[in-house]
Amino acid sequence: MEMIEGILSRRSVRSYTQRHISDEDLHTILRAGMSGPTSVNARDWSFLVVRDKQTLNKMADGNGRAATPLRSCDVAILILGDLERAFVRAKDYWVIDCAISGQNMILAAEGLGIGSVWLGTWPQMDKVEAQRELFQLPPTVTPHSIIAFGYPAEEKTGEHPDYEDCCVHFEKW
Repeated sequence: MEMIEGILSRRSVRSYTQRHISDEDLHTILRAGMSGPTSVNARDWSFLVVRDKQTLNKMADGNGRAATPLRSCDVAILILGDLERAFVRAKDYWVIDCAISGQNMILAAEGLGIGSVWLGTWPQMDKVEAQRELFQLPPTVTPHSIIAFGYPAEEKTGEHPDYEDCCVHFEKW
């Protein structure tokens, strides 16, 4: 799949088949996540990969109703900000660095024919603490988001939002 085609055709997938994602494809997805830019190359993220169905259900419980796709996905990746590795003069860049890594993983999955959905965690502290407790994370590691991955159970439908002229300004507001 061409890169631009993948970006423009990507959709959030919330329902999956039972087909297993290969370790090779999972490695490619993780490698894509690690290939994005980070503030001063801090690489201030970590990734917790979960395939166990009981743990996926507990993750869904901790992240609320919108996290239902975790109950049927093949694998989920919890993106974590590692504050010990964050840029010293602007620690909050970890949030952006984690978001970029997540987008890269979603686009890599799309290119492999694997569906995904991004599930927000940070800054909703009840969700952050639920994931932190579930995985017994150290205090310097903060859950950012979860991405559920699996092969789509349904064909893509509906129009994707198109380019919006009203959101673009040239040279001035």
